[in-house]
Amino acid sequence: MIERYSIKFNDELFKKITNSDTVEPFDSQYNAAPTKSLPIISIKSSDKLSFIYWGASPEYAKNRSLANRLINLDVSSFSKSNMLYNLLLTERCIIPCHGFYYWKRIAKKEKVPYYFKYEKSDIALCAGIKERYEDFEGNVFDYFSFITKRSNKDWKDYSGSIPLIVDYNDIHLWFNKNKRFDELLELMYQPSISDFNYYTVSPFISDLNNNDKNLTEPKQTSNQYGNYSLFN
Repeated sequence: MIERYSIKFNDELFKKITNSDTVEPFDSQYNAAPTKSLPIISIKSSDKLSFIYWGASPEYAKNRSLANRLINLDVSSFSKSNMLYNLLLTERCIIPCHGFYYWKRIAKKEKVPYYFKYEKSDIALCAGIKERYEDFEGNVFDYFSFITKRSNKDWKDYSGSIPLIVDYNDIHLWFNKNKRFDELLELMYQPSISDFNYYTVSPFISDLNNNDKNLTEPKQTSNQYGNYSLFN
């Protein structure tokens, strides 16, 4: 599953994606993680960037671990649940990403962080779902989840599931409110590993408070503890 990604602000690029004359600027996120407020483009506001939480709000997530379903939703789930089926029809969104982080296990208790920089186009437009949570006390927040698919053999060493992508030329179709469920499924695809330039990066990606742009730069192979590995 995807747990971290990067998204850099680019005024002209986001104007192009939203087909708008202006876009709201944001601080580039080199360590985008669940509970952070991040930019998406929703079907109900496809002409602008919206900023909502990934998975949950920080208050909700405090002192509790998030269910995987709040962060990643397997595409097969939508045909098994009427609620999710309807969400795909009415609350789908695009999550813009420049790259993803995955951890490759190289030993029983050792894993190495990798950054997968998207190279097929200027940006990866990941398929997502926007949802709303309301507790018994009336507290409400919006959040988004990535739509993913079980990894094929090329990805299996890095992750059990991979985000699905919508082609830039299909954005208008993705946000067409008259699209049927089966047509939406056809618009999403699992990217090839060859669409990315990937390499090992600093283990400091594990620090949620670290948003240094150097996190996306190649670093000598090391594990999650900062110790250099014998595996190169």
